[in-house]
Amino acid sequence: MLIPVEELKLLYERAIVRVSDSPPRPVLSAERYQGGFGFLRNGVEYRLVFDAAESPECMTLQTNLDFISGRAGLEGMRRLVAQLNAEKKGVKFVLVEAPAPFIVCSVEAILAGFRRIPNTEVAETIVQSAMRRLEDVTEEIRHDLTRRR
Repeated sequence: MLIPVEELKLLYERAIVRVSDSPPRPVLSAERYQGGFGFLRNGVEYRLVFDAAESPECMTLQTNLDFISGRAGLEGMRRLVAQLNAEKKGVKFVLVEAPAPFIVCSVEAILAGFRRIPNTEVAETIVQSAMRRLEDVTEEIRHDLTRRR
């Protein structure tokens, strides 16, 4: 077996290929044992990130909700994030107040027992499940916002 960070990179890269429309691109990290990949699926940008030192058994899949950005101003976006976090179980929403505010939607998944590196089949299944969850929630939100107009 390779060192954990390299093993996880190979594992997730293979899993992403099965769910994406583009080859995975490595996400640069300042931390030695953190890693991740960016990729496209159905024209939407996703990031899968992990920390091989702190929690190799976990990963996070996230995307930006670009279709919401700037819709209701910063205060409206804060209320929307609080509402989404209360309503949508198993998904986390965070408002990033960078120069232009945007909302990040993420799903965290545990792929193996405590501090163990998952195997290929489990990683592929969990990544596919996380993708479905993010896509379903994103589509629900898009539908709800369209209906409210």
